[in-house]
Amino acid sequence: MQLSSLSFALALVLLVASPVSTEALTLRKAAAGSPVERVVTLLTDLKEKLLMDEKGEQKVYDKYACWCEKTTARKAEAITDANNDLRAFGQTILSLKGKIATLAFEIEELETHIKLNKEAQEQATTIRQKENAAFVADTTELKEAISAMEKAVTVLVEGSSSLLQAEAKAKIKAVVAAIPSSKSLKAEQLTLLSEYMRSGYAPQSMTVQGILKDMYETFTADLESATQAEATANTNFEAFIATTTEELHYMEKSKAEKEAEKAESEQRLADTQALYDDTEEQKKADINLFDVTKDACTAKHDTWEVRSSLREEEVAGITKALEILTSDAARELFASSIKAGKETGMDSRDTGRDIAPAFLQLGSPVAKAYAALKESASASHSVRLAMLASKVRSAKVGHFDEVLASIDKMIQT
Repeated sequence: MQLSSLSFALALVLLVASPVSTEALTLRKAAAGSPVERVVTLLTDLKEKLLMDEKGEQKVYDKYACWCEKTTARKAEAITDANNDLRAFGQTILSLKGKIATLAFEIEELETHIKLNKEAQEQATTIRQKENAAFVADTTELKEAISAMEKAVTVLVEGSSSLLQAEAKAKIKAVVAAIPSSKSLKAEQLTLLSEYMRSGYAPQSMTVQGILKDMYETFTADLESATQAEATANTNFEAFIATTTEELHYMEKSKAEKEAEKAESEQRLADTQALYDDTEEQKKADINLFDVTKDACTAKHDTWEVRSSLREEEVAGITKALEILTSDAARELFASSIKAGKETGMDSRDTGRDIAPAFLQLGSPVAKAYAALKESASASHSVRLAMLASKVRSAKVGHFDEVLASIDKMIQT
């Protein structure tokens, strides 16, 4: 049972152990006494080397694991930050789009009101100009008629000489001609004036004077009323223009401010949209790197777990082999099995038949070693273990040279 454990441990350790220089093995073989002592020295060195390799590889793996942890944590934080930023950017984009739409509507309304305001001012100005032209025309006619009336009354009052009567007829004729088209005389008044202008009858002068005075008072009253109406209309017009002009200035200023605000919001929207797109692309890259890193780190961790487990089995096998090789029972077994002077070769007269059966029995150490090696070779599908098992099985008592040579070859490869 001890040789079975030893053979299995030797095979497993030597298969995976790092190469040992040929010069070192040569020095060890030259310095060692028996094959068993050489194997003990080799196993001890292998165990030390495995433990040193384990420390070195553990340090490298710890650095890699630390990198994995920091990288995945950093990328996870970056992804979380990106999600928060995208949410904030999205809300800002929606807010800016709503603001821009509202400003566009308000600007459109202002443009409509500005247009209506200008049209109202133009319309009011046109109406005022027409009203003023009509006023000027009417007042001019009234003033001319009033002036003619004043002259006619003066002539009628001065006397009744033939010369004055002729002048009075001319003045009354001028009055009738100066009467505005908008004004009309009563039929009786027109008949008296026409008769006076035809005959110049003196008694009628008083009646004519009365008619002219009535007309004068009426026309002067109409002139005063027209002048007051014109003044009122002009005052209202000026007030309307002042109000609408102020409103126009306010709307134009408000429109300019809203257009500037809209332009600024559109620029902010473009910038925020660009940030959103860049953040989204970076997030995709971070997610991809996170997934790749996580998969690589997981695969590396699984590989490391397998390697650590195998290394523990290697060290355990070497430790068990050393316990077996250095035990008193092993020393007695090898001392009784290996004859002095025949460690590396048999005497030509010794066929080994006297002791070979002991090693080849089903329960012998060699048979157990062979069985252990064969089982390990079958489980791991290792051709080298299978070849080593074959050499262990075919080796004669005390003749480990071929087996050791195979182990040395396995170490170097």
